[in-house]
Amino acid sequence: MSLKISIIYGSTRDGRLGIRFAKYLTKEFINRDIEAVLIDPLNMNLETLTKRYNDYDNNSAPKELENIHQELDSSDAFVIVSAEYNHFMPPALVNLLNHFYIEYQRKPSAVATYSVSPFGGVRVSSPLRSFLAQLGMPPISAMIHAPFVNKNFNDDGERISDDKDERHKEFIKFAEEIEWYAKALKTARNE
Repeated sequence: MSLKISIIYGSTRDGRLGIRFAKYLTKEFINRDIEAVLIDPLNMNLETLTKRYNDYDNNSAPKELENIHQELDSSDAFVIVSAEYNHFMPPALVNLLNHFYIEYQRKPSAVATYSVSPFGGVRVSSPLRSFLAQLGMPPISAMIHAPFVNKNFNDDGERISDDKDERHKEFIKFAEEIEWYAKALKTARNE
């Protein structure tokens, strides 16, 4: 069964480093023969939410929203890549996710966090998982965290840390779980 996973990255800050981790995840899913698409809010002209995508009349949504809608709607699962801003999600991520709703329904999500500290953004996991559940994309139990993202990944999204083989095993476990749920829920949605 073919799968499509949207990797939704959530930072627009100057000098952002998490894009390295998001690129890594995207490449690794592609290496597993998964159609993986990176959705980056910095490449979009999303305004602060005043109107969700499905609040627009037919064909009147801005082109950018229409493009994102099509990517999300055709996805079977979502990997949300988040930094930790004051123990919470980045505003750009919250804004992006809140523009949509029906696109997420009955599709699994997975949490991937990062930071330049040894904690890897782990403290944002709990509020993020609650938020994703409320949006209708149930979060799986497996998560992946990337501490010292500034030292462990290069700009091209390649893992450069000394323990990259061990860390890759973490990705495999994470990927296997999101793929299992994506297949199971895709089968159920198609019944």
